[in-house]
Amino acid sequence: MSHYVIVLLVAAFVFRKPLGRLLARRWPNHAKRQQVLGTIIAAFLLVIAVRLVALFW
Repeated sequence: MSHYVIVLLVAAFVFRKPLGRLLARRWPNHAKRQQVLGTIIAAFLLVIAVRLVALFW
């Protein structure tokens, strides 16, 4: 599980410029773009939390 997180973080860091341009093209409104990014991050953290709870159940 932890290697998936590390790989995703490294990929996000390496491709941050193209991802930023893609998000800027899709959502030109800065507030809406921040809301979408917040939703994605919250969903990712929720999945990690659920997996940790299932692991220690």
